[in-house]
Amino acid sequence: MKQFKSGFVTIIGRPNVGKSTLMNHLIGQKIAITSKKAQTTRNRIQTVYTSKEGQIVFLDTPGINRARNKLGEYMLSTAEHTLN
Repeated sequence: MKQFKSGFVTIIGRPNVGKSTLMNHLIGQKIAITSKKAQTTRNRIQTVYTSKEGQIVFLDTPGINRARNKLGEYMLSTAEHTLN
C-alpha cells in the first residue's frame, strides 16, 4: 500500500500581488474572488487539493501591509493568525 501524504501551504504577501489568483490556478478552480482592486481578500480562504499522491491544504491570506484603519488592522491580524 502506498503511503498517503498531506501538507499545508500558506500563501502570504503584499496586497494585490496575485495570491488568490495563484491559489485558484494551483487548485484548478475559482475558489477565491479576484479583482484588480487591492484588498479583495479580507478573510483567510482555505481549500484542499486532492490527488492520488496526497492532499495539500491551501490557505490564502489578506495582503500584509501597514494598517491604516480598523479594517486594515483586522486583515493584518487575520493574516498573522493564519501564519501561526
